[in-house]
Amino acid sequence: MVDVTGKIEAELAPLEGEIRLRQKSAFAIQHMMAAARFSRMCGEIEIANQDQPLGEFFDGQIAAVSATVMLATASLESNINEYLGEPEKLWPNLTETAPHTLVQLLEQKSILEKYQAVLSFRGLPQYPAGEAPYQDVDALIKLRNALVHFKPEWHDEQALHKKIEGRLKGRFEINPAIGENSVFFPQQCMSYGCTKWAVNTALEFMKDFSERSGLIYRFEKFSERVKPEVE
Repeated sequence: MVDVTGKIEAELAPLEGEIRLRQKSAFAIQHMMAAARFSRMCGEIEIANQDQPLGEFFDGQIAAVSATVMLATASLESNINEYLGEPEKLWPNLTETAPHTLVQLLEQKSILEKYQAVLSFRGLPQYPAGEAPYQDVDALIKLRNALVHFKPEWHDEQALHKKIEGRLKGRFEINPAIGENSVFFPQQCMSYGCTKWAVNTALEFMKDFSERSGLIYRFEKFSERVKPEVE
């Protein structure tokens, strides 16, 4: 047996090329963290002014409730759009351009129609429209729409506002500073109870959708940061 030892030296040519890093931002979690923050803000205002007559603090509550409702709804929409942003993962059985074509067809659909379509095209049952949690989210979206497209009505001649009341009354605690002496929308519902309901309704729906669809629930590790309740 011959033992051969030695040293081989070689000079490697430098690698040439371009490395491209891609990044994509997602905002469903950011929207929900902001919604939860405004909810806690509303709670702090309500708690600090407990048993006080109605005053300027109510302006802060109106701002916080409006922000919470709009951001919680924005989180719902961003969440489904983030799923739709990866159509091949949603519908792995579809071939070639079919997943992207399907996303294009869903582009102009409403928030809940998109959630329903994803379930349907994954071969899963859709949400019954008249039951929770679909009905709860539908009520939240209608509240958001009523705030964004607000139409003033006389308090003693309510029509649209009465419909909002019918969808929402009893779902959460009203503002104690307003009490029972005024209209539900847009006064009694400007409450800490409303903000907690808005955030929890959106989160519970998205978690339920994740379980039904088999898709990832993105909010789990942010649970402390999306809590709407004051500590």
